Amino acid sequence: MPDVEGARRIYELMVLTAWADGKVEPNEALTVREIVAGFPDIGNKSELSRAVKKRIDEKGFEEALRETAAAVADRADRELAFRCCARVLNAGEMDTEDLEALAALQELFALSGEDVKRLMANLEG
Repeated sequence: MPDVEGARRIYELMVLTAWADGKVEPNEALTVREIVAGFPDIGNKSELSRAVKKRIDEKGFEEALRETAAAVADRADRELAFRCCARVLNAGEMDTEDLEALAALQELFALSGEDVKRLMANLEG
């Protein structure tokens, strides 16, 4: 389980990836809530979500993703973040932008194809 700061970064990444296609689908938002319920208290989630959207609007999706992903240094947290983001995107209709976001995370986190295959197995839980 990540510490509070790690959980906050993972939450931010889930919100970011939900915005990958320019909109957050209801099922994606519900999945984020379900996942974060098992995390340490990360503070005001609405405030964090607004800050993420503002970062996307100011810097663009790709730069916001790069910056946020760079703050996740621990290998276990990176794997958890990737899996959580994949679960969020899997909850909605996965389109090209969503797949590109996961590919970017794979690269930013230096995950192999085998890592991705393992992390994406049984995404429902």
